[in-house]
Amino acid sequence: MRQGLLAVWALLSVGVWASDGSLEITGRGTVEKAPEYAELQVKVISLCYEKPVEAQQDNALLARNLQEVLKPYVRTEKDELVITGGHTLRQSEYGADDNGRSHLICDRKWRTMNTLILKTKDMDSVSVMQQQILDVLKESGMESMTTPQATYAELLEPSFFVYPETFQTMKKEAQVKAWGDALEQFQVFYQQCKLSNVKLSEISQPEYFGLAKSAPAASEYLTPIIPDAVSVSATWKFVWSFDPTPCFH
Repeated sequence: MRQGLLAVWALLSVGVWASDGSLEITGRGTVEKAPEYAELQVKVISLCYEKPVEAQQDNALLARNLQEVLKPYVRTEKDELVITGGHTLRQSEYGADDNGRSHLICDRKWRTMNTLILKTKDMDSVSVMQQQILDVLKESGMESMTTPQATYAELLEPSFFVYPETFQTMKKEAQVKAWGDALEQFQVFYQQCKLSNVKLSEISQPEYFGLAKSAPAASEYLTPIIPDAVSVSATWKFVWSFDPTPCFH
């Protein structure tokens, strides 16, 4: 009997019990799957130009060179390489010195930007792509901004994803697990307290936690490693009603 009561009290630590004959339980479920593709982004930035057309020309040249590096990794129907152009605008640029103090780089000059986004199933080649990109920047002398007028590129940290249809399937599977978890919790209470006239009286909308992408690395200096899994969690609240019970009286 004592073990049975302990089991009930353990259940009530995660559920909400009311003396009028109702019990609210939250079920939880998590599903994990291996990533299906990698996404690599490169931002090409041109700033501090006297003329907008010169900024656009230099930016387009570097963007095309990087495009040639990334195109070979578009190999399946789901792989894609997208180039999104940014606005060309006139503005002042600021930087920071070694002490963190802001200073003016150039006053009301032209800047423009392109972003290359590669989505590829060839996750094993991410480090190779990164090195090829850095090689292009080094050869072109555009590895970093060394003068006020400059075109350079920023290589962002790679991300690893599952496809949208996989993510939707994961959400459904997590929801099923959350229901099973809630039902298992309720069964403990039901069996120990010998409930009668039991009804599932209320069901909330399930809530989901997690993205279709992996968590970023802890440090930008770490070597990109393909994560083991992308995870999705679901929580789902249920309220069971039943005849008042002397179980805790």
